[in-house]
Amino acid sequence: MTDPKEPKEKSHKKQKANAPAANAASGAVTDDDSNDVQLMPKDQQEPEDVVVLKHILDSMGVDKYEPRVITQLLEFIHRYTSEVLVDAQEYSSYANKSSIDADDIRLAAMSRLNHNYAQMPSRELMMELAEKRNTIPLPPIPSEYGVRLPPVEHQLTAESIRLYPSHMPQFPINNGATAAAPSQAAPPPSSSLAKGTRNIKVSASPIQIKLATSSSF
Repeated sequence: MTDPKEPKEKSHKKQKANAPAANAASGAVTDDDSNDVQLMPKDQQEPEDVVVLKHILDSMGVDKYEPRVITQLLEFIHRYTSEVLVDAQEYSSYANKSSIDADDIRLAAMSRLNHNYAQMPSRELMMELAEKRNTIPLPPIPSEYGVRLPPVEHQLTAESIRLYPSHMPQFPINNGATAAAPSQAAPPPSSSLAKGTRNIKVSASPIQIKLATSSSF
C-alpha cells in the first residue's frame, strides 16, 4: 500500500523549487536577493567614475585623502570634458564637417592646454640651467665687518638742499649797534648787462606818421 502523505510532500517540494523562478519572472525581491545585495562589494555599489578615479589615485600612491576630493575631481573632469567637446564642435562646424572626429578633439585639447595651463620645462632642461648657474662663482666675502655704506654724497643723510630765511638775522657789535649777517645769495642781475640784438630792426631815417583827423562825425 502507498502512503497517502507522500504525494502531498512531493507537491510542497515542487512549489518551493519553482518559487524562485516565479519571483524572478514577476520581478519580486526575495530574501535571498536582499542578502546578495548586502553582500555585494563596495566598488559595485559606487558609480563607475568614482571607482576609476579611486584606482587612479591608488596607482599614483595617494592613499589618504578626504571624501570630497573625489567629488571635486569629478566636477573638474566633467567641466573640462564639456569645454573640450564644445570647442571641438566649433572647430568641426568651421571645417564644414558633419560630425566631430578625433582631430577636432585633439585640436581643442591642445588649444586649451596652451591657453589655460602652463607647461613646465623638463627636468633635464632645469638641471642644465642649474649647472650653468652654479658654475658662476659667488662674490668674495669682505674681511671687514658691519654694514658698508656708500659715499657720503650718495647717502640719504647728506645735505642736498639749503634753505635761507626770508629775513636776515641781526648780530650785535661791540659798540651796541647791530649789523646784518652777510648774505650768500647771488646778486640780482643788473640792467647794464648786454642785451641781445637778434631780430632787432632799426630804420636808417625816422619814419613820419601822419594821422588824418576829420571834423565830421
